[in-house]
Amino acid sequence: MKQTLAVLLSVVMLFGCLPVTGFPVSAGSDSAFMRIVHLDCGRKYFSADEIKGVIDMAADNSYTHVELVVGNDGLRFLPDDMSVSVSGYAYESDAVADAVRQGNTNYYDDPNGNALTESEMDEILAFAAEKDVGIIPLLNTPGHMNALMDAGESLIGEKLSYSTSERTIDVTNDTAVRFSQAFLQKYVDYFAGKGCRYFNFGADEPFLKIGVNLSGGLRGFGALLDRPGA
Repeated sequence: MKQTLAVLLSVVMLFGCLPVTGFPVSAGSDSAFMRIVHLDCGRKYFSADEIKGVIDMAADNSYTHVELVVGNDGLRFLPDDMSVSVSGYAYESDAVADAVRQGNTNYYDDPNGNALTESEMDEILAFAAEKDVGIIPLLNTPGHMNALMDAGESLIGEKLSYSTSERTIDVTNDTAVRFSQAFLQKYVDYFAGKGCRYFNFGADEPFLKIGVNLSGGLRGFGALLDRPGA
């Protein structure tokens, strides 16, 4: 039943993937018209085989890329080396990985799994290359970082999130910014080393939340505009 539901979910997410003709199809060509399937495998866990199935369907329907949203509220991919150094303190790989897994559980305890391993992601990238489908990884920051906020706060021992948000770093907190940058760099380096030509960091929240609500007050990140040094 679990496998059937996973396949159905993949099919639903690809409902709009109709065959496209008349454009060059090449994941490695700068001149290619990019046709991208966006798979949110951060909020919910997708196995390596399920992701390969999405890549296969994308290739069959003349799509050039699959965007893997590995970090979006949850963080569903953990490289072998998860060690990070923040503000002069080094956190060992196992401790960081355990903290992220717990953060995933706190966000959504997915019965199908917690996070992909590096060997599984290696298999996914190799499979995509065989299909001539480019992979665009996405790790959302500075918003939609529930699991990472939980992990960082448990490791560092201080509040890193902004105001009452559970998912967004406080961009005025230097430790929070450095923590986020350290993680982002780790994932950029891994995927760049595997030949990925693009990386999406989402940038959710600061632009969407800057604005005025109907009562005339600033909302979300817009409140930072009133803070000293903003």
